[in-house]
Amino acid sequence: MSHLDLARQVLHLCETGDTDTLNRMVSEDFQFLGVAPQPPSKQEFLEFIRSLHSAFPDFTFHETTVSASDNTATIKHTITATHTGTMRPFNVTELPSIPATGKKITMPEGATTFTFKDGKAIKGLSEPGLNSGLPGILRQLDVQLPG
Repeated sequence: MSHLDLARQVLHLCETGDTDTLNRMVSEDFQFLGVAPQPPSKQEFLEFIRSLHSAFPDFTFHETTVSASDNTATIKHTITATHTGTMRPFNVTELPSIPATGKKITMPEGATTFTFKDGKAIKGLSEPGLNSGLPGILRQLDVQLPG
C-alpha cells in the first residue's frame, strides 16, 4: 500500500471514529502537530478523534489535491460536519463542553501531512486553513472564546 493510500486510510478512520484500527495504524510514539500548543500523545490523539466523532458524527474530509514523496503524503482538503453531539474542546481547559447546536460547519482548504515508517504513521501535521481550526469551528457554532 502506498503512503498516499495509508494517509487516505488514516483520514477515513478519523472520519468514522474507528480508533481501534487507527490505534494499529499509528506508531506508539506518534506525534500529531498543529492542533494544540503541546502535541498530544498517541492516546490523547485517539481520545481527540473519539471526541470529534462524538460531536460531529458526519465529519468528512473532502480531498482537493494530493502529493507524496519518500515517506510522506500530503492531502489538501476541506471539511464539512454537523454538530449533533456534545463537543469537548481538546486541550482548551478554559472552554466548557458545548452541547449540540445542530449547525453545519464548513472549513476552508487545509492540509494534513503524514510521515510513515514501516507502514505506520509516525507523525501527522495538520495545517488548518485560514479561519479554520478550533476558532473557526467555534465561530461557525456561534460560541464565544473566553477572555
